Amino acid sequence: MDFMVSPGQTVFARWKDGYYYPAVVDEILGSHAKVSFLDGDEGRVLKEHMMELQEAFETMNFQGNWKYGGIFFKGVIASHLPMVMHYNDGDVEQIELGQLRGVMPKPKAESKQEPKPKPESKSAGGAVPIQSEKDAVKELKTWLKNGLISKEEFKRRKNLLR
Repeated sequence: MDFMVSPGQTVFARWKDGYYYPAVVDEILGSHAKVSFLDGDEGRVLKEHMMELQEAFETMNFQGNWKYGGIFFKGVIASHLPMVMHYNDGDVEQIELGQLRGVMPKPKAESKQEPKPKPESKSAGGAVPIQSEKDAVKELKTWLKNGLISKEEFKRRKNLLR
């Protein structure tokens, strides 16, 4: 954590399941902070397991809680005001901050060691769909062509896929 956490600040904080969820810092308790997650849960989180919003949006991969149904799907945040999520299966949804959870990208060395799960759809028992890098780049090119993202954003997102 490279920033000073202060009460009232909205951050992404790591929950027990390892994902990062948006939360408001309630109180600083030494190396921890008491936080209220936007979904209503509360907890104590190590300050090193928190990230300010801007850094999170630049660093993390995101999943969205599709239509608040409790099932998260991978996607890319296409815009921030209003926040629009482009899911990897092609669906698009205007979402709120509380519908997101972040995943820290794995170092490349770790990524190569783990087998990739087979792609699944939303109808396949709520599994999180996986998209190949080639398909993701193709989708990003379509967004660029249609003016949904800038060239700089295209390059940034393409680099996140590696």
